[in-house]
Amino acid sequence: MKKALITGVAGFAGSHLSEFLLSQKISVFGFFHPDHSTNNVQHLKNRIDLIACDLLDKKNVRAKTALVNPDFVFHLAAFSSPANSFKNPKETLINNILSQLNLLEALLKIKSKAKILIVGSADEYGDIDQKYLPADEKTPLAPTSPYSVSKVAQDMLGLQFFLQYKLQIVRVRPFNHIGPRQSKAFVVPSFASQIAEIEKQGQGIINVGNLEAWRDFTDVRDMVRAYLLALQKGVAGDVYNIGSGKATKIADILKTLISLSKAKIKVRKDKSLFRPVDLKKIYCNFSKFQAQTGWKPKIPLLKTLSDTIEYERQRL
Repeated sequence: MKKALITGVAGFAGSHLSEFLLSQKISVFGFFHPDHSTNNVQHLKNRIDLIACDLLDKKNVRAKTALVNPDFVFHLAAFSSPANSFKNPKETLINNILSQLNLLEALLKIKSKAKILIVGSADEYGDIDQKYLPADEKTPLAPTSPYSVSKVAQDMLGLQFFLQYKLQIVRVRPFNHIGPRQSKAFVVPSFASQIAEIEKQGQGIINVGNLEAWRDFTDVRDMVRAYLLALQKGVAGDVYNIGSGKATKIADILKTLISLSKAKIKVRKDKSLFRPVDLKKIYCNFSKFQAQTGWKPKIPLLKTLSDTIEYERQRL
């Protein structure tokens, strides 16, 4: 049986990836930060190996990676909020870059033959000039937040370890993925959780930031399917955009979520929820990835939004 190591196993994408890999008969070993909650994977705790590991602790990473000696590595652990990275630029850069360096050096140390997934971000492209849309892998990188700078660094560090050491690294740049269990620091769960709260009162006000931005949304369950395909069929050393290929306006997401509720909801703009730099419109060309793997998203946006709001209701 193939063994997969997931860093950030208890995170949003990590928990969905664990479920998917188990369905594919791949055994799962997951690193989680000792100080962080493992609620997202509590329902899997008898089926996966949960390993407490601070990725900034080089010795610990080496020992525990050697212990697992995986066939697949999915490096998902990162500070993942662009908005929060403006408040903590130093922590974001140190955490995201050094964690990955420690992991890659640990894999090198055991002469790993594993296929390794390095997860970048659509944010690497920044506020794209409309002439480059939809963004493909040759679109110029123009990071606009400390988070996106850290993701460019992770991306390039992955490339460097492939070129210099021949580690079997595949890089991906996923566009926005959404669904149940996502942190409320992100727009869709923020809306959904506020609506679920309002439903208890029957009416209320939802606070929102910029509704004029357009994003490329994919269900997280489609995204994790893409992650495995990237390692099974992707080319080591290469980079792939993954997304729906469609832009959806944030205002329309909000409208749909409100339509899924029976409560009386008023919308209020909150200046504190606007980012210092926000991207106007971004969506991707994923034809390179599709040609290589046959992947395309299957889950409709309406189902994703309805599952997300239902999850937030259950949480309450």
